[in-house]
Amino acid sequence: MTPYIIGAVHLIAAVTTAPPQADGYLGVLLYTFGLLLLFFLLMNLDRRFREYMGRSLVRPFNFFADIRDRRLIPNAQTTLLGFILSGSFGIAVATLFRGFGRDTGAARYFSAFLPTSIYTPAGGLSLNYAELLFWCTVATFIGIELLAILLRFSAMFIRGRYYFADMFNIAVWSLTPLCFLLAYDLILPRMDISQSTALLSLLILGVILLWSYMRFLKGAGVLFDIYPTKIYGYGAVLLAILIVIVMIILQN
Repeated sequence: MTPYIIGAVHLIAAVTTAPPQADGYLGVLLYTFGLLLLFFLLMNLDRRFREYMGRSLVRPFNFFADIRDRRLIPNAQTTLLGFILSGSFGIAVATLFRGFGRDTGAARYFSAFLPTSIYTPAGGLSLNYAELLFWCTVATFIGIELLAILLRFSAMFIRGRYYFADMFNIAVWSLTPLCFLLAYDLILPRMDISQSTALLSLLILGVILLWSYMRFLKGAGVLFDIYPTKIYGYGAVLLAILIVIVMIILQN
């Protein structure tokens, strides 16, 4: 474990200080404001959506129990929320990719996870800012769909009748903490590309993703009526497997 921790420290320490990402900032700012506007419209125009947001964050067990009991949650609202969450996460990832794309310390890590058609150490990223925003948003939304598919596959081994709409609702509403990234997205493109930016971004993303992951496990446990200790145990094993896979990729 120690070599990987040292490698992560070296990655952060290798990041050089660069000026703010001025070019393309207006476009990403408008995109972020558009997502914020859509989010606040949903909150203000529909009282039920506002109640759903509050209950999903404050009382997630009761909220996921309502999904299990198939109490009506409009699919259109869930889909719009999924798009907002995908955009908020996509903006952060795209901005970090763009900012550190030409950094020599991050080159080997980008090469390990990104295909050569998108990134090469010599040429950097082949996509511009707008393309990065689009594809990171699309990839995040596809990731949400994959979470729903994973739940649907798991339902094959559990007694009961489950529908894909239930899985999609669990996947989207368990990731509601991602909406808090919109506030960070407003300032991230204007921040210096430096070691402190890398540390702060990794900390914020790590906390929000871990929070969302725990909520996803809780939602799956409520949906399938599994004891919390058991579902959290399964989740810990799955997370450990993912960490081992990432370590193997970085080692190779």
